[in-house]
Amino acid sequence: MFLKRQVPLAIVFIVGVIMLLSWFIPHEPFANLEIHATQWFDIIASFAMILGALNLLKLQGRKVIRRQKGWIYSLAAVLGFFVTLTFGFIFKGGYYLEVKDVGVNTDAFYQTVSEVTHTELDVVRRSFADVGEGKVINRNYYTHAGVLKLQNSLSSLGAVVEVNELQWGQHLQERGTFYSWIFYSIFTPLTSTMFALLAFFVASASYRAFKIRNTEATILLAAGIIIMIGRVPLGAYLTSWLPSWLQWLHLPRLQEWIYQYPNAAGARAIMIGIGLGIVGTSLRVILGIEKSFMGEK
Repeated sequence: MFLKRQVPLAIVFIVGVIMLLSWFIPHEPFANLEIHATQWFDIIASFAMILGALNLLKLQGRKVIRRQKGWIYSLAAVLGFFVTLTFGFIFKGGYYLEVKDVGVNTDAFYQTVSEVTHTELDVVRRSFADVGEGKVINRNYYTHAGVLKLQNSLSSLGAVVEVNELQWGQHLQERGTFYSWIFYSIFTPLTSTMFALLAFFVASASYRAFKIRNTEATILLAAGIIIMIGRVPLGAYLTSWLPSWLQWLHLPRLQEWIYQYPNAAGARAIMIGIGLGIVGTSLRVILGIEKSFMGEK
C-alpha cells in the first residue's frame, strides 16, 4: 500500500514543487530544468505511444477476429498501421540525383531537368549555372529503378550525376518517399474529407444555437451574421453605397472590429479561466488532493 499510494504522491509533490520553483530561480540547477523536463516528457510519451499502438491492435484485432459489427473498418485500421510502420522503419524510398557536372550538351540537360521537375527552364538554368561541388535535382524517386532511368538519360547527354538516398528521419519530411506518399495521398485527403463533412455539422449546430430565445442568443445571431457576410465579397457589395461618414457600418470593417475587440476580449477571458483552472488543478495534484492519476476518484 505504501509503494502504490504514498510513493507516487511523494514523487508528484517533489517534482511539482521543484518545477514551480524553477520559474522563480533563474540559476543552476533550475535554469534549464524546463528543457530537461520536456525531454523526460518526450521519453515517457514514446512509451505511451507504444502502449497506445498495442492497445489499438488489441481492440481492433479482436473486432476483426470475432467479425463484430464494422470489423472491415477495424481491418483497414490494422493494415494501415502495419503499412505505415513498414514504410517508416523498413522501406523509405527517397532516391535523388546529385549533379557533379552538366556536361557539354547543356541545353538538352536543362530541358530534361525542367520537364522532370516541372520547373521553368530559366529557373533550372540559373540553378545549375554553377554546379561547384554538386547540385541536387529537386525531385525524389520512390524506387532505385526510377532514379536510374533519369541518371541514364542525363548521362547520355554527357552529364555526371550520382545516385543518393535520403537519410533515415529525413524520409519522414521529404516528398518522394513511401511514407510521404501515405501522408499526402491517403491521410491528407481523408482529413480534408472529414473537415468537409464537419462543415455541415457546424452549420447544423449553428442553426440550432442561433435560434432567438433571449437577448444573448440575439446578439450571438447578429454577430454571427455580420462576421459571415462581412468575410465574403457580398458584404462589401451590400454596404458599398454608404456615405463616408457611415464607413464604420461597412460590413467588412464592422466584422473586423467584432473579431478584434469583443471576440479577442472573450478569448482572453477564457484563457484567464483556463489559467486559473490549471493553477487550481496543479495545486490539488501537488498537495495530494487530486488522485485521479493513480486511478482513484
